[in-house]
Amino acid sequence: MVRSVSHVGGPTATKPAWRRAGRTALLVVAGATIPVAVWLLHLTGGVGAVGTGLAVTVALTAWAVHRRGTRRWRELLGVAWRLTAVLAVWNAVSFAHYVLIDNGDTTPQRMATWGRNHGFSPVIDWLEVHTYDTPPSKTPAKDLTLAPAITVAPTTSTTPPTTVATGSTDTIPAITTTTVPLPQAPVPLAPAFTPAITGEGQWAPIAQVNGHDTMWATSIRPLPDAGGVVATMVVVDQTDLRAGLFNGSEEPGGDWARGNHVPKELQPTLLATMNGGFRFEHIKGGYMTEGKVVKPLRDGDATLAIGKDGKIRIGALGRDFTDDGTWSSLRQNLILIVDGGQSQVQRGIQEGVWWGADFGREVYVPRSAVCELADGRLAYALVGDVNAEQLAQSLINLGCVKAMQMDINGTWPAFMTYTSDADGKVHAQLIDRRMGSNAGRYLNGSTKEFFAFFDAAQVPAGSVLDA
Repeated sequence: MVRSVSHVGGPTATKPAWRRAGRTALLVVAGATIPVAVWLLHLTGGVGAVGTGLAVTVALTAWAVHRRGTRRWRELLGVAWRLTAVLAVWNAVSFAHYVLIDNGDTTPQRMATWGRNHGFSPVIDWLEVHTYDTPPSKTPAKDLTLAPAITVAPTTSTTPPTTVATGSTDTIPAITTTTVPLPQAPVPLAPAFTPAITGEGQWAPIAQVNGHDTMWATSIRPLPDAGGVVATMVVVDQTDLRAGLFNGSEEPGGDWARGNHVPKELQPTLLATMNGGFRFEHIKGGYMTEGKVVKPLRDGDATLAIGKDGKIRIGALGRDFTDDGTWSSLRQNLILIVDGGQSQVQRGIQEGVWWGADFGREVYVPRSAVCELADGRLAYALVGDVNAEQLAQSLINLGCVKAMQMDINGTWPAFMTYTSDADGKVHAQLIDRRMGSNAGRYLNGSTKEFFAFFDAAQVPAGSVLDA
C-alpha cells in the first residue's frame, strides 16, 4: 500500500500538534498583551501616551506588512511586541527626563515621586513596607543628630526684658515703666539614659528677632525602650513671627502668589522653613490657601491653620477651630496623632487612617510632626527611624499635648534656618544631619508645599503673605 506524503511546508502539510498549541498560546498572550499595554500607557502617560503609542504601532505594522506581506497571526504578535516596545520607550524617556533633572529633591525621592506620579503608588508602598521593616535598636545611640553648626547654649535667657516707658514726661514722678517679658528658652528635657550625651535635652537658640531668641533646638533619645531612636525638636515662639504656606510645583501645583519658593523680597526677613504633609492621594482631608480649596476639608481631621495674623495653630477642624473664612491657609494631614497628651494611633488604625504604608505598624522611617506644647508654643520634631506609635510616644515624652504627623520618609522631613551676610546673600542651614544636603530647596524651588516663618516687623506691606 502506497502512502501519500506531502512536502514539508507545502499547501497540504499538517503542522504537529505541539506547534499548533504553541502558536495558539502565543496568540492568547499577544491578545492579552495589547489591552494591558494600552492600559499601562494610559496609566503612566494619559490619553496622549495612548494616542502616540497606537499611532506608532500602526505605522510600524503597516511598514512591516508592506515589506514582508501579511500573515495574520504573526502580525498580531508584531502588534503586541511593538506596542510593548513603545510602552517601554515612552516610560524610559519619561523616567529619565524626570529623574536626571535636578528639581531640588534627592535622586531616590525623584524616583519614588515619578513612580507615584505615574500610577505606581501601590508598588512604592509595597516596597516601603518590605524595605523599612527593621525596628529601631534597643541599644542607646552614641551620638545626637543636631547639625554641627548648632552649638548648645545655656537654656536660661541672657537677654534682659524690654522696658517700655509710659505716661507724661513733664515731671519725672509721672513716668511709669512696663516690663514686657521676652520669649524664654524651654525647660531642658530630662534624658532617658545615663550617662546623657553632651548637650542632650539642652536647648540651643537657632533664630533671633529684634535682638532676642525666638527658636530653640535640641536632640534627645526619647524612647527608653528604643535607645537607637533620636529625636530633634525645635520650639517656636511666634510672638514676633509671621508664617505663610507656600505651594509646591507638584503638590499642589498650579499658579499661586506664594509659589514654590520664598521670593527674593521676603528672603531678608526669612527665619526658618519646615516641610508640609503627605501627598494628597494618601490623605482624606483637604487643603485650602489663598482663598482656593484645592481639596475639600474634613471636620475632625488634624489641621495646621494659619490665621490672617500669620500665627499657626494646630487642632482638629470643627472642634478646636472652624473653617469660618478667617483663615489664610488650612492644611490637613490624617487625624491628630497625639490629642490631650494621649496617642491616637490605634484609634486611627481602627478608622482606616493611613499613617504611612500599612498604617504604620511595620514601617520604620524618619517621621516629622508639628505639635503644641503645654505652654501653648509650637514645636516641630523629626524622629527616626520609627513607626507611627513610636512617633506618638516620642512626641508625648517631648512634652506635646496635641500633635499632627507631617511628611515622612527619606529627607522629605526638613527644617531649615536662614541668615543673611553683609552682601545680603541668604544662607540656609539644616538643623539635623539626617535631613539631607539640599538646604536651599525652599529658596530655589520645591516640588511640595512648605511653611515659612518671617520676622513680622520686617515683612514689607503688600507682600505675598497677604494673598
